[in-house]
Amino acid sequence: MTTQVQDRFQIDSLSLADDVVREVMKLGADACDVVVSEGADFSVQVRLGRIEKLEESISRGLGIRVFKDGAVGLVHTTDFADKSIKELVKDAIAIARVSDRDAANGLAPRELLGRYAGKLNIYDPSISAISPARKIEMARACEDAGLALDPRIRNSDGASWFDAEGRFTLATSDGFRGQYAGTTAGISASLLAEEDGVKQTDSWYSYDRFVSRLDTPEAVGKEAARRTVARLGSRKVKSQTAALVVDPLVSRRFVSMIFGAASGGSIYRKSSFLLDRLGTVIAAPGVTIDDDATLEDGPASRPFDGEGLPGRRLRLVENGTLGEIPCESYFARKLGRSPTGNAVRGYASGPAAGSTNLFMQPGSDSPSDIIRSVKNGLYLNSLMGMGFNGVTGDLSQGASGYWIENGEIAFPVQEITIAGNFLDMLAGIERIGNDLSFKMGSTAAPTLLIREITIGGS
Repeated sequence: MTTQVQDRFQIDSLSLADDVVREVMKLGADACDVVVSEGADFSVQVRLGRIEKLEESISRGLGIRVFKDGAVGLVHTTDFADKSIKELVKDAIAIARVSDRDAANGLAPRELLGRYAGKLNIYDPSISAISPARKIEMARACEDAGLALDPRIRNSDGASWFDAEGRFTLATSDGFRGQYAGTTAGISASLLAEEDGVKQTDSWYSYDRFVSRLDTPEAVGKEAARRTVARLGSRKVKSQTAALVVDPLVSRRFVSMIFGAASGGSIYRKSSFLLDRLGTVIAAPGVTIDDDATLEDGPASRPFDGEGLPGRRLRLVENGTLGEIPCESYFARKLGRSPTGNAVRGYASGPAAGSTNLFMQPGSDSPSDIIRSVKNGLYLNSLMGMGFNGVTGDLSQGASGYWIENGEIAFPVQEITIAGNFLDMLAGIERIGNDLSFKMGSTAAPTLLIREITIGGS
């Protein structure tokens, strides 16, 4: 795997990172780390059969983080010439010498460094063998299938193919050195339907590390068309309090909100609705949320994080109780805790707490059974706008979906809002679906039934 990727990028980035670490330490730094990030990307968008945008790029960057007397200097470049890098090293030392000191600055604890020893299957060599012509053909096939499904599909916002190959390299003055590569690919379509002079739009996509596991272009196009047509005839409902069934497209956003609020930076800054809630109940029993970098073929799996800590599973919420605070080393020190292996980092930035494969554990109920259990309520599949207050947990956002009557989808709904406190919503989860899937990205959650929500309508 490494040889194939090295041939693509034409650089021994691990040896380069080692050399830069040595150069930094020779100039008197207390500690340092070096990141090299490389990527090869291809994307094409077609609309009504014509190519609207086609991009292909190979990029790379190098970042240096230097520690001196409790201060930090952070510099980066895309110029890999020896002279440029040597000048960059001097700049990093100079910045550290004039920066403010902070006892929390520093590398990750040496005793915690390492890499996940299990098997990870995160690189698909077949992606680079697919010709641009074939990728364009798949995007066109996706759009064609959607346009042909129903005569009410009148137009297209386009269909797209993308793929990316990336390599991450880290070396530290504490002796950590590591490198891994990964791939992703995806296909999507966005369509427009019209009936009685009223237009609706919707989309669908498939995403995976491996091309062979993507849905077919035709299946993606047809699902985009089905979802678009299903929105025709949308209407408002009266303002009321009703049950809420949450589609995985939205429930995954809920999981992200919890992770962000629980992260070390949010807790330290006291800007979180989960402040002082560690070890307390924040959700209904049965709600368990993991962030797991060690899923064998997970869309965000990795052997080590942005500071050199091994990939691991973090139990964010266990049976409704907040279990851990995701931290990189800086905020872990601020909070008197240990880093959790959640550091994410690009070459142009320092480490920050971020998720990997973040998901709510599935339940035993099928989505259809959950819908059948609802006499009157909203099936929510889209939130719009910025209406979430991360400090208080209050939520008020535009929404759309479908109205449920007597256990069946009755009609599409739009131009409404949902409002409530996020902790109340989490406490009100009554059923959890069995439909967990990472097909929509590295953050995932199943269908949920929430006891009630306030709906603003006509």
